Amino acid sequence: MTQWKNAFSRFRAVLLDNWPIKVTALILAAILWAAVAAEEPSTQLVPVRLEIEPPPGRSIVSSEHPPVQALFTGTARELIKLYGRPPVIRKALPDSISGSEFQVQLSIADLGTIEGAAVKVQQIEPRTVTVQLDDVAQRSVPVIPRVALDPDSGYQLFGSIIVTPRNITIRGPEARISELDSVVTVALELRGVTNPVSQRLAIDTAGLGGLRLSHQEVLVEADVGGFAEKVLMGIPVVIVSSPPGGWVSDPRLVSVTIRGRRIRLPALTRDSVRVRARPQGGARETIVGLEVTTPRDVTAWVTPDSVVVRRVIRD
Repeated sequence: MTQWKNAFSRFRAVLLDNWPIKVTALILAAILWAAVAAEEPSTQLVPVRLEIEPPPGRSIVSSEHPPVQALFTGTARELIKLYGRPPVIRKALPDSISGSEFQVQLSIADLGTIEGAAVKVQQIEPRTVTVQLDDVAQRSVPVIPRVALDPDSGYQLFGSIIVTPRNITIRGPEARISELDSVVTVALELRGVTNPVSQRLAIDTAGLGGLRLSHQEVLVEADVGGFAEKVLMGIPVVIVSSPPGGWVSDPRLVSVTIRGRRIRLPALTRDSVRVRARPQGGARETIVGLEVTTPRDVTAWVTPDSVVVRRVIRD
């Protein structure tokens, strides 16, 4: 028993004698071990935050996938830094996506250089993430030219302004597509025009963000040329009735003023135009407005613009 007491006393003396020095030495040893361990290379799986940006004008309906992780190599000191600022992968989906489902491919290149931590990425899991986008619709709509055209004196626009193509296809979220019934070009103002116009104009995309257009521009054409006027005298009034015949007009002959291209007008004669009156009803005498038919790209007006039409009663 005495021997056990003596042994315990010696152990206690060894343990407690100069204990501050011994505790300090133990703490220093622990710090030294931690410092050495912190510099030892290691590998760890670290959570990665994935941020996916949908195409303009579309939204992500769902994106279900396992947690994204990356295997990093570095010292323990550097790896610890990744937990304070988790790495981020940012992926912008292309606007060329036409379907509602898209496979996002992930690679170590997406992480690039990790700022503030001397580590290297070895691999990333999962390699593929599936996202569901809202549905895409398409619609064909007409293109309206916003063109203000003012021909010079003695010139005019023949026909109307022509757009090629007349319709384009727009694609995008169905809710957006259903709101559009047409698109317009950017504004163009032309004054003092003396020649035909042929110009490419961009589609005005203001308010069309997120929609895809089959054409970004269209061809706008306007046939502008010099005009002249000519008066054709003694044009007979043709009365159109059912049954035919039995009518006369007063006056029987009228004059027609025609306007058209300078180079074309001299070739037009009285036979180039037709003046018609179409009496309606059963009245024996009525005033009827006159219709005039001319060749293409020629405008005309009749003097007088109406005649008195009488039914001829035969005995």
